[in-house]
Amino acid sequence: MTHPVPIYPKALKKGDTIGVLSTSCWVPEEDVLKAKAFMEGQGYNVKIHDQCYHRLNQSAGTAEEKAKALNDLFADSDIKAIFGSRGGNRACTMLDKIDFDLIRKNPKILIGYSDLTILLNAIYQKTGLVGFHGPLFRELPNHQDYKQMIEMLSCQSDSLDLSESTILSDGEAQGPLIGGNMSVFQGLIGTPYMPNMTGAILLLEDVGDHLSRYDRMLCHLKNTGILSQISALIIGSFSEVQDSEKNPFGFTLEEIIREHTQGLNIPILMNAPFGHDGKLCTLPVGANAILKNGKLSFKSLLSA
Repeated sequence: MTHPVPIYPKALKKGDTIGVLSTSCWVPEEDVLKAKAFMEGQGYNVKIHDQCYHRLNQSAGTAEEKAKALNDLFADSDIKAIFGSRGGNRACTMLDKIDFDLIRKNPKILIGYSDLTILLNAIYQKTGLVGFHGPLFRELPNHQDYKQMIEMLSCQSDSLDLSESTILSDGEAQGPLIGGNMSVFQGLIGTPYMPNMTGAILLLEDVGDHLSRYDRMLCHLKNTGILSQISALIIGSFSEVQDSEKNPFGFTLEEIIREHTQGLNIPILMNAPFGHDGKLCTLPVGANAILKNGKLSFKSLLSA
């Protein structure tokens, strides 16, 4: 399996229209309206899809409603960028209902993280569209890396400084950026939506799970052969890590990572500036990237 030919969406400009939908859990209307007012104050137009406020138990409506909203926003020629309103669960139920041909013919910015990891990677695999692992819409008024996000989406930046990351294994690498939230990314393995990992630079972050489960996930990535295929591993933040008070797991996250990557002759970084802990630099999933001298550079980013 070869890598898709990357399709780079058009750069975001002041005055462009942003579309918003809810791909995962339902979102309070006040959160969306607050973010809408903020982005309009920054010079953008905002169109909230009707589906955004749907509710079905924890979910923002049915899988069919979510997929239709995504298809609608990609088909709408007025919209230049699409934000997920929030993360949570159940974006995975959309995959078999998405019109990938429509997306391929109407490339535009898609941005989010956490549960949207599954959409960013699946859409890249099926269409070649480069998406963006970055903030969710409701987070924008308080997003500490807002300026970096805008620079990335507007083609004013084509690199990210990783010099303050912890180096577990030094080196250089080149390949497509793949990944995002580790527990969500696991759900793609063995499906038609899983990207080709040969030579990829794998991005992983997570939040709120147990050390023992992170150990299991990384072991799974090793046992599937994925870790032996990649050209580099970049670990963001793992925040709100849990453990058993009665019977502590005993291994630190760094020890877990070192064990499951033992023998790999690739660069491995920890504590890179992306994740759920507040620091969330925007990164282009599917973009061809070069990791060298503490910097992640993107050879081509957005089209004019």
